[in-house]
Amino acid sequence: MKDLLIKNRKLLLWLLLAVILFCIFLGNNFLNLIDNKREQGRLTKHSVQLDKEYEELQTQLQLLKDQDPVYIEKVARVEYNMSAPDEIEYRFETK
Repeated sequence: MKDLLIKNRKLLLWLLLAVILFCIFLGNNFLNLIDNKREQGRLTKHSVQLDKEYEELQTQLQLLKDQDPVYIEKVARVEYNMSAPDEIEYRFETK
């Protein structure tokens, strides 16, 4: 019975020593791996968002290159607050 307790203690001490050595030598690397995986996920989402934005800009550029009059008029009105020569624009202050 006493031999079994001594064996269990030795096994427990070796296991504890292995865990401590793992934490000392590989702990930081493991934490860095987890951080890198999180960063990779964040960057992947950001990349998808940038790809969508790029496609929208490419579409806008193509419309401008094609000189689409409806699109050019929309951009002139919205972006540059322009109006047609025969129009009167009324602006109201919002409270």
